[in-house]
Amino acid sequence: MSTIRKCTLKDVPQIAVLSRLWSDEAVTFAYPAASEDKIAQRLGDYFWIAEKDGLVIGYTHGAVQTSHYPVFPLNAPLLEIYEVYVHPDYRADGIGHQLVDSIIGEAESNGVMHALVGSSNLDWSRIVGFYERLGFKMWYVQMYR
Repeated sequence: MSTIRKCTLKDVPQIAVLSRLWSDEAVTFAYPAASEDKIAQRLGDYFWIAEKDGLVIGYTHGAVQTSHYPVFPLNAPLLEIYEVYVHPDYRADGIGHQLVDSIIGEAESNGVMHALVGSSNLDWSRIVGFYERLGFKMWYVQMYR
């Protein structure tokens, strides 16, 4: 059984390992692994981890922004989720859902009722399905050729 909790400074080295693993998977465009310093700067209410037997196996982080998007009320606070990553060995265990539920729950407890997420994952159809199962709706698509 895994535990979902807020990230602390002592978790940063393990998050950096996961970030490198994510980068090595090459599943997104142009996003390098985050350094320990960069990860430490992001710590706060909206940085959560999944831990199993003392090992960090997943994380998510985001920040509260002021909305200027047409799908939300103007100037409403919203949680923008920047990353969700779960170690490949644990992806079928529902940990990604638990992480997203936790970060959104934290935002809602602080009066933030809207959330936004984007992804540059190459397996976009799987990622869209993941977020749709969490209650997100498609708003915007950007493509290239």
